[in-house]
Amino acid sequence: MSTISGIGATTGLLASVVKSAETKEAIEVAVLKKGQDVAKASGEAALNLIESAAPQKIDVHV
Repeated sequence: MSTISGIGATTGLLASVVKSAETKEAIEVAVLKKGQDVAKASGEAALNLIESAAPQKIDVHV
């Protein structure tokens, strides 16, 4: 392998590693956002259930 082709291979490998790291980070962010969405939806559902079951209004905003 010549020096020039070795540099090209190294650059390509580095680009691949960086892209892989970016993809992993994007997946982690997406999973975190989905978890936040699920938690928010669960909280809203719980508040709706409490409000519908209560004979009088409950102050749920603290």
